[in-house]
Amino acid sequence: MTTGKLMRASQWARREFAQGSIPTARTLRNWVESGEVAGRIIGSAVFIFESEKAGLDTQVSQAVSKLLRA
Repeated sequence: MTTGKLMRASQWARREFAQGSIPTARTLRNWVESGEVAGRIIGSAVFIFESEKAGLDTQVSQAVSKLLRA
């Protein structure tokens, strides 16, 4: 299970994608719902764990974060 701080999906997308390539809010929601990226939907708001990296499998991202903390 992923733990850590959550950030707004829109903020995460601005961090991870180049200007003009930022996915839509619907796409971000779909990614969280499908498990493509680890996050939570709380009410109508979409949040993604700050440790998630675009294009990197969630399990790989978790392993890298764990190694960096060691």
